[in-house]
Parts: sequence; structure tokens; C-alpha cells
Amino acid sequence: MSRRPTLNLPPDAPLFFSARQAEALQVGWSRLSGPAGHRQLRGIYRTRAVDAPAGATDPAEVHAALLRALQWAPGEGKDIASHESAAFLWGCPDVAAPDSVHLTSIAGDRRRGLPGTTGHRGKVLPTEVVERDGVVLTNPARTWLDLAATAWEDQLVVWGDWLVHPVWGGDWDAVPFTTPKDLELLLTHHRGRPGIRRARAALDRVRVGSDSPRETLLRLALVDAGLPEPAVNLPIRDAQGRIIHQGDLVYEEFRTTLEYEGRHHSDPDQVARDIARHEALAAHDWLELRFSARHAQDNWRPAIRKVRQGLRSRGWHGRTPTHMQLEVSYHLHQPGTLPGRLVVNRLVP
Repeated sequence: MSRRPTLNLPPDAPLFFSARQAEALQVGWSRLSGPAGHRQLRGIYRTRAVDAPAGATDPAEVHAALLRALQWAPGEGKDIASHESAAFLWGCPDVAAPDSVHLTSIAGDRRRGLPGTTGHRGKVLPTEVVERDGVVLTNPARTWLDLAATAWEDQLVVWGDWLVHPVWGGDWDAVPFTTPKDLELLLTHHRGRPGIRRARAALDRVRVGSDSPRETLLRLALVDAGLPEPAVNLPIRDAQGRIIHQGDLVYEEFRTTLEYEGRHHSDPDQVARDIARHEALAAHDWLELRFSARHAQDNWRPAIRKVRQGLRSRGWHGRTPTHMQLEVSYHLHQPGTLPGRLVVNRLVP
């Protein structure tokens, strides 16, 4: 059985390259168009490294390499990575590698007829375009606004919380991608664009300090259920003013803190720290309510019920609305796509 011929590229060749880049790699057109060529898109070719077994190549690097090659293709300088592609490259929570490469033409005309790409057009300010790892793309704030055209509001709040809070990156000294004030200014520059109303509504609910998407969604669910809005990442102090804990979501008036515990809380050392935290809070007359993924089921109803009971035990006299309410749920996205279908289930008292 004969083996397929190869392009004999140098070891440092990019995962994808354009016909223009092929000249620099000393790969002639005859070899690209022959059996050795591995065509990905029109005018874009790939190396064998992309054909490695799943998991052997970082999906983000594959997507970035394809975008770099596209930006070397004819029309160089006119197309920038945007929307889902930019969100994925920035590491936006819950955004998988999109099936299609998203490009926005800053020349005003949408790229058409290129399989494997999705073209967009619209006003893009020079300050909204940056370069990251060799890819020219929209900055995080502009990417958030672009996603508002198709994303549901709660997801926009999650992404907004991520943008304005650096701790999600694990570095307490890091600078956040943007600030709520800068996001508000961004919206004033793009009045009338698709999703602008949804973006404004989401921005009103963005808070600095949320450590994870689940914490954000829990906060939104509680407020939507008529409960008071908890403070985010609030220091809890003893009588001498010393910080005994940094609460995820805190009702200071009712001395109640909500802690969302992800998978890492099953680690033995973390379990020991959690127990010590619980004992310290109890010693200072604080109620700690702990939550996990199971509390997110049924549109967070178990969490809502738990918080309502906890607050009432601490003197909250708020009442559950007695009027009929719509119970809704979101159909979550498939990998590589954005969520966005709202389904009305039934009326509940």
C-alpha cells in the first residue's frame, strides 16, 4: 500500500498556512495542489499535526492557527476574529471551539463564499481591535457585545462578571479585562446594533467579585425568585474587625453566607479547610449555606428553597409572591454553539 506524499514542511511550520505563507515555506503551488496537499479551506492548508489523535493538539491553538492563516490569505488586514471565535480564544466561560471560524470585516463588506467561516460586518472602532498570539481579534469587551446578538441574558451576565473580575484567572494581582464603567461607555458607541438592549439589561446585573459562572447564576436565580440580592465576595469580620472569611454570596444583615462548592471541594485538604471555615463562622453566629451542582437542578429551585428557609430563620420577613408566575427553562447549547432558546413550561402558583 503506497503512502500519501507529504509536503516536507520544516518542524516549526504553522498548523495552518495560506498559499502566500507557503512561498515563505518554499512550498510551490504544484505541491500544494497535488496529493501531498492538505486543504482545509479555500486557500488555506494544514500540516499533518492537525490530524493527530484527539487531545494531542490544544483546540485553542488549532483555532488560533487557522485564524492566523486566514488573516494571511487574500484580503489581509480586512478581517478580524470576532464573536464565538474571539470568545473562545479569550477563554470565555462555557464557550467551546466553534465549528465555524467567525470573522468580521473591518472594511465594511462581509466575506462571503468561504466554507468553514461565518462572516459578520459592523462598525468596529480601532480601540476594539487587538492582537493576541498573532491573531487580530476583537477585544474582550467588544466580543461580549457581539455575543449579545444571540446569547441569552443570564449568559451575558456570567461573561460580564468574568470580564470585570480578575480572580477567575487565578491571579489576585491581575487587571480585569474591563470595568462596568467601560462596558457602559462601549454601549453608548454602538446604539441600535443587534442585541444592544439585551446587553444593557445584562450590564445592569453585572457585579464585580463573582468567582465562577455557577455563583453568578445562583445569584441571578435568587433575585429572580424575589429574594434579596446577596453581596458578592464580601469579607466577613469578627467583633475586632478581623477577616474570618471571604464569602461567595453574603447577606450581611442576616449574617448568612452562601458558598458554592465545585469539584475541588472533594479534595481531603479542602474538606478540612471547609470544616474549619464552617466552625469559625458558626462561632461568630454566622449561618453558612453550602451548595453544589445538585442545587442547580430544576432552574435552581432547591437552592432557592434552601436560601428562603435560611433567611427566614435569620429574621427575614419577605414573602414569596402569591401571583401566578411563569416557570421557564433554558435549553443549553450544544458544543460550539451559544445557548438561546427560552421555553415556557407551565404556570405555577
